[in-house]
Amino acid sequence: MRSFVAALLFALSPAALAQQVELLYISAADCGFCRRWEAQYLEDRKPRTSLDWAEVRFTNVDIGSFRNPFGVGDAPARLRPGLARALEASGRISLRGTPWFALFVDGEVRAHAFGVNSFETRIKPAMRDALRGKTKA
Repeated sequence: MRSFVAALLFALSPAALAQQVELLYISAADCGFCRRWEAQYLEDRKPRTSLDWAEVRFTNVDIGSFRNPFGVGDAPARLRPGLARALEASGRISLRGTPWFALFVDGEVRAHAFGVNSFETRIKPAMRDALRGKTKA
């Protein structure tokens, strides 16, 4: 009985309830819009500390050229299942164009967007909501 109560308490603890939030950023060496986004949000290839994204895991994949497609196999292995489900739901097998962003919460795509403006209107609000939910846990 004691081990059951301990397991139940752990399952309800803030550590167990904390969400894993990850931002996947797809960039390209020849993408001017990528450089503009990076100048605003990154410092030493990591999110600026002033952004208060300390709880967000940041992953950048450079696909070389904005003309190259990006598919599930190009993503880090831990993100492939969630990305595959998101692409399948949207009827795609790959993406084209950079910058492209995907916000993952607990391995599932919560929001994805192409372009700097879409980052501002879709990804940032979704990330803020995910982080707000994280602090409530």
